[in-house]
Amino acid sequence: MTEPAVGFVDTKTERAAAVRKESVWVDDHHNSPILSPGRNKSIQKRRVCMFATVAIIIIAGATTAILMFRLKSKGMNLMANEAILKVPVFKYACAKDQCVYQNLTKDEVLSGVPTTGPGIMSLRVCEMTCGNGSMLPLPQSLTIASPPGDTVAVNVASFSHHVTGAADSTLVQDMQAAFDEHMATKMKLAMGGVADQGDSVKVVATIASSSVALTLDTDESYELSIASTSVTISAKTVFGYRHALASLVQLVDWCDITRSHRMVRTVKVVDKPAYKFRGVMLDTARNFHSMAAIKRLVRTMGMHKLNRFHWHITDSSSFPIEIKFEPKFNLYGNYQSDMAYSQANVKEIVAFARVHGVQVIPEVDAPAHAGAGWQWGPDYDVGELTLCWANNPLDNHECFEAPCGQLNPMNENVYDLLDKMWIELAGLFDSDVLHMGGDEVFTKCWKRSPVVADAVPNRTDDAGYFDIWAKFQDRVQNNLWKHSPSRKVMLWSSDLTSNTYFKYLPKDKIIVHSWAGVQYGNEPRDLVDHGYSYVASFQDRHYLDCGHNGIDRKDNGWCAPYKTWQVIYEQVLNPNITDAQMPLALGGELGLWTEVSGEASMDVRVWPRAAAFAERAWTNPTTRWDKAVARMTIATYRVIESGSASDLIQPHWCRQRPGECPLIVWPQ
Repeated sequence: MTEPAVGFVDTKTERAAAVRKESVWVDDHHNSPILSPGRNKSIQKRRVCMFATVAIIIIAGATTAILMFRLKSKGMNLMANEAILKVPVFKYACAKDQCVYQNLTKDEVLSGVPTTGPGIMSLRVCEMTCGNGSMLPLPQSLTIASPPGDTVAVNVASFSHHVTGAADSTLVQDMQAAFDEHMATKMKLAMGGVADQGDSVKVVATIASSSVALTLDTDESYELSIASTSVTISAKTVFGYRHALASLVQLVDWCDITRSHRMVRTVKVVDKPAYKFRGVMLDTARNFHSMAAIKRLVRTMGMHKLNRFHWHITDSSSFPIEIKFEPKFNLYGNYQSDMAYSQANVKEIVAFARVHGVQVIPEVDAPAHAGAGWQWGPDYDVGELTLCWANNPLDNHECFEAPCGQLNPMNENVYDLLDKMWIELAGLFDSDVLHMGGDEVFTKCWKRSPVVADAVPNRTDDAGYFDIWAKFQDRVQNNLWKHSPSRKVMLWSSDLTSNTYFKYLPKDKIIVHSWAGVQYGNEPRDLVDHGYSYVASFQDRHYLDCGHNGIDRKDNGWCAPYKTWQVIYEQVLNPNITDAQMPLALGGELGLWTEVSGEASMDVRVWPRAAAFAERAWTNPTTRWDKAVARMTIATYRVIESGSASDLIQPHWCRQRPGECPLIVWPQ
């Protein structure tokens, strides 16, 4: 057996003694036998801190409980930061047709119960009842007989409807359901409960006409009266009735002082649109938009009495609508299988739009802007249907943007396909207007095609190609009128819509969509002088994509600058048109081309600029944009509260203090 190593302790007692001897640990009545004096002091400090922390938590908890009990007894609930939202920041008085804020006292803030009196009200109640109120578009005649702040508490879930007249009951009921949905969004403003549920409201309406068709001849006028909790509506058509309901929604709002929804007590509205055609165009060919996005746009259009949704469905980049007689349009034209609109989808959009007072106008562009969906011809022995397909626009300048594509006017199969296509589309859409496109035809594309060039006597002269284009349009539209004689055809303004080719365009059946900029002359006056009706979409005023980046350029795009809501608001739709010619000025339309935008940005590209356009097209105001700032500010929040998105036009501070946010006019 080997000897133990030096220092090795062989018994438990000796090992313990050795450890105790060499250790710095101290064993007395002040210290643990396993703690050093330094570590003991650290532990003591931690214990003191822990006891202090526990004491603070207990005191804070008790204080919070007492505060919550006291506030709860005053009708407040601090859960989920609702208390902060429930306490009004200010109270208001109406002075010189403007809401003026008053700071709350300390006691009012702590109690959550502002002291009210004659003429003292919440911001939203003041906005509804002070001056011209908060309605947008502003009615032609609005009388708020009640003094500012005079409202009645109403239950937004208890509006009962009683309609007499021969209008379609299903459509009327659907419009009432849409009204109820808008009113339900106001419940979100209550933030956790309503102190006073308010009274029920009875809406009695009379609709004179039994027609449910929205056309260019539809009478959209209405009268609306409110007397306490009784509402009376008189309208010529169901669409005027719907507009009255849209106005009624704007006459009810949440009051954070009384903790109830309020309706203006006494109101008289006599209203009708200045223009028949009040539209928004959405391009879903360049970038696909879902059904939900389209419905959201249409619903918000209805809130502002915009009545034409121009659906730019196809372009050279895609053909995303189902054509049953020829599935190859979709097979070759869709981006992918889930980026297409079935015919059931289209019918659903049309029906949804009708409920919101909107007519859907389809556009299948031709002969230019036609590539994807048409490129299958040679593989199926029907010849080239589209020319210059997918050519690089920079090589020969055969189009403005990729992919190029322009229909072959010399191929008989093109006419047969277009004829059958429009028969099918006419059955899907109930509009009295169909848009055939007809812009940006590039003669260079046709010049490079022998089959077209051989038909032109002088190949170097554009006039010969324009003649082919005019005859193409004449043939396609006459085929349409054979099965849809009452439909009007809408065409973008172009070389075709000029005096030389007017012989191909019957005045009583053609509507020219004027997109030439105001800065480029007076196209509308030229059109009406020749007896043509038009819709204004001036690219230097009404194009919503302008001012953003271009596809292949680093600047702000070809039509910069950005078109502000002020520019849109002030642009008249009848420049230099005489009173006698006014019936030919049908109205206007904003356009959202989607080369550099999509569904995610759609709402903020459209709103609130479309709200400004709505007032121009409905009211046609004689005042400048600065008189509409307060109502436009309110409109942006109304759009957001409805479930859509919108850019804002002012800091929230300015909405709360309208008199202290002066407009600064910079030198031009």
